[in-house]
Amino acid sequence: KKTRYHNSRTYAWLRAILWRMGVDFLAAGLDEVRNRTDVVVDHVSRPCMSSTGFVTFKTLTPVTVTTSAPLTYNRDPMSVSIAPEPRDLVWQNVQIDQDIVASREFAANVLLGLGVLLWSIPLTLIQAWAKIENVALIPGLEWVDKIGERWKPLINGYLPVITLLGLILLLPLIFQWVATSYEKRKTLSGVQNSIVGRYFFYQLANIYITVTAGALWTSLGKIIDHPQNLLVILGDSLPKLAGYFISLLITKTLAGLPMVLLRVGALSRMMFLRSCFNKKRLTQRELKEVYRKQPIYYGWEYPTQFLVIIICFTYACITPFVLPVGAIYYFVALLVYKKQALYVYTPTYESGGRMFPQAVSKTLFALLISQMTFIGYTLIRKGVFQIILLAPLPFLTVFFNLLVQRRYVEPSKKLSLERAVKIDALLDQSPEFSDEAYQQPVLTEKASVPVCDADDYILTEVIETLDRLQNETAPEP
Repeated sequence: KKTRYHNSRTYAWLRAILWRMGVDFLAAGLDEVRNRTDVVVDHVSRPCMSSTGFVTFKTLTPVTVTTSAPLTYNRDPMSVSIAPEPRDLVWQNVQIDQDIVASREFAANVLLGLGVLLWSIPLTLIQAWAKIENVALIPGLEWVDKIGERWKPLINGYLPVITLLGLILLLPLIFQWVATSYEKRKTLSGVQNSIVGRYFFYQLANIYITVTAGALWTSLGKIIDHPQNLLVILGDSLPKLAGYFISLLITKTLAGLPMVLLRVGALSRMMFLRSCFNKKRLTQRELKEVYRKQPIYYGWEYPTQFLVIIICFTYACITPFVLPVGAIYYFVALLVYKKQALYVYTPTYESGGRMFPQAVSKTLFALLISQMTFIGYTLIRKGVFQIILLAPLPFLTVFFNLLVQRRYVEPSKKLSLERAVKIDALLDQSPEFSDEAYQQPVLTEKASVPVCDADDYILTEVIETLDRLQNETAPEP
C-alpha cells in the first residue's frame, strides 16, 4: 500500500510539472487536429453521408429556443440555425461538412483578395493598349487603322470603357463558379450574397485603382522632373479622370440598361432552340427548360447599382457634373427594373430579404470611402478649415452603420421568444407542414402528364379519360 501511494504521488507530481510546461495546451491542440482530421477522412471515405439535417417543429416557440440558445457547452458538434426555404437549397452541396465549406471559403477569400490587390495590372493594360493603333496590330484587324480621322478620337475614348465593361461582366460568372463548385455553398441566396460582396470590392478597386493609376501614369514625367510638387500635380490630375467615369455612366445608361430590357441571353437561347429544334419533337422536360422561369440575379444587378453610386459619391464634390448624369441613370434604371420586376422576373426562391442589409452596408461603406477620398483631395488642395469640418463625417457614417446592424439587422434574423409565444397562443391549431418539403426534389417528383397542344384532340381526350378513371377508382374518404 505504501509503494502504491508513493507511485500515485510521483505520477501526480510529474503530471503537474508537464501541465505547467504547457503540455495540456499541446494535448488540446492535438485533440483539435485529430477531430478535424476525422471530419476530413469521414468526408472523403463516406461522401454519401450528410452532415446536414432538418428538424420540423409544429410551433414557433421551440424553433426560437433551439436557434437562440446554445444546446451544448461545445459549439463544434452541432450548429443550429433556421432552415432556408426548400427552393433556396443547392441540393448537391447540402451534404458537405461545414468545416470543409469554411476552409474553402477562407482560401477563396484570400485568393480573391489577392486579385483585388493586383487588379491594377489589367486596368493599366486596358488604359494603355485599348487604342485603335494597338488594335490594328492584331492580325485580321488591320482595317481598323483606316477609319476616318474624325472618328478615331470617339473610338479611342469609348474603347477602354467597353473593354473594361466586358472584363467586369466576366467577374460574376467566375464568382458564381467559385461559390457553387469550389466553396460548395448550400443555398442559392448564399451564392448570390457572396457574388454581391466580392463584386462590390472589385468594382471599388476598379474605381480607386483607376484613379491612382491614371493620375500617376499621366503625371509621372512631371513628378520625376519636379518631385517637390507631387501633391500639387496629383491634385490637378485627379479630377481629370472624371470624364472617364462620366463616359462610363453614359455608356451604362444608353447601352447597359437597354441590354437588360432585351435579355440577350434568354433571347439568343430562344432563337437558337426555335431555329434548330421542332417543338413537337421535344420532351416535356426539354419544354420546361425552354420556358423556365427567369429569376433576378442579385449578384449581377446589385453591384451594378453600387458601381454607379460609388462614382457619384466619389466625384460629387470634385466634379459636380457627375450628379445629373447619375440621376438620369437611376431614373431610367427605375423604369427598366420596375418593368422587369412586374412582367419578367419570377422569384424561384425566397430568402427573407437577405440581400437588403448588405445593400445598405455596402452603400454606407461607399459613402465612407468617398468621404475619406474627399478629405484627402482637400488636403492635396491645401485646405485646413475644410478638413476640420469634414473630419467627423467618416465617424458618423461608421456609427450609423453599427447602429443599423445592431438595431435592425441582427434582430431581424430571428423571431423573438416573446413574439413566438404570442403567435403560438393566437393559433388554434398547428399549421400543416408537408413531409416532402425538405426532401430532394428528385425523390418527391410526381408522375408527369404530357403537355398537349390545343389542337391535339386525341391526346386531350386520352388525358381526360385517364383523369376520370382515376377519380372513379379513388377510394372515398
